[in-house]
Amino acid sequence: MAEHGARYADFASFLNKNGFIVYANDHRGHGKTAESQDEIGIIRKDGFELIISDAYILFQIIKNKHQNLPVFILGHSFGSFLAQSFISRYGSEIDGVILSGSAKQDSPDIAFGRVAASMQRIIFGENKKSFLIDKLGFGSYNKRIPGAKSKFAWLSCDDSEVEKYENDPLCGNVFSIGFYYYFFNALKGLYDSDKLSGIPEALPIFIVSGNEDPVGKYGKKVLELYDFYKKLGLLNVQIKLYPGKRHEILNETGRQEVYDDILSWLETQIQL
Repeated sequence: MAEHGARYADFASFLNKNGFIVYANDHRGHGKTAESQDEIGIIRKDGFELIISDAYILFQIIKNKHQNLPVFILGHSFGSFLAQSFISRYGSEIDGVILSGSAKQDSPDIAFGRVAASMQRIIFGENKKSFLIDKLGFGSYNKRIPGAKSKFAWLSCDDSEVEKYENDPLCGNVFSIGFYYYFFNALKGLYDSDKLSGIPEALPIFIVSGNEDPVGKYGKKVLELYDFYKKLGLLNVQIKLYPGKRHEILNETGRQEVYDDILSWLETQIQL
């Protein structure tokens, strides 16, 4: 959310050098998929479902082009919630998933978001930017960073990466009321038992996050996601929390450790 696939070029290059092929897409309303700068952050009816359908189309393209190779998906932040939904639908077709900057979403938070987005949608329509939900959602994210130099300091301890994010016109945009409306409504059913039954019990899942990431409630909701999957009976779920690291662990100080951990996990799954 509020970023684009090209920001992962360094990590993709690292994987390329270690023998992996990497694809990345910009979701609807994001990056270069948005029709114009004004369209960034705008998601229309069934947008969340269509984004997941787009991801599956990309998966099919990859699988057709590389028929004998295993396919793993990585979802970060907003993308991690897409990935959580993706594996409940198509988990039997992939070889594993990495969830970065993720969390187990709370029902009260989802309910509040749905109400706020629904009310704004009635009053203002779908395409107006939701400064209210943006402030409610992200306004407190710097609270554990004394003297934060940027409102985006919560993203990374690496000031140069935060500066790149701030200066990128495809990043940091305030998203539309419609985006939040469809997103929160999709989250409402994310943990329904009938959907979760679609996740294969042997699917490899690797959850990675900084323990100073406010999206994961500083590790609390990340651990809850891990415990949730374990209680579902999933057999191959691993987790690693990185001390002192914030939301974007792939753009953090000391990110080579994260790169190496993901590479090691991928290689292990391929050998199983």
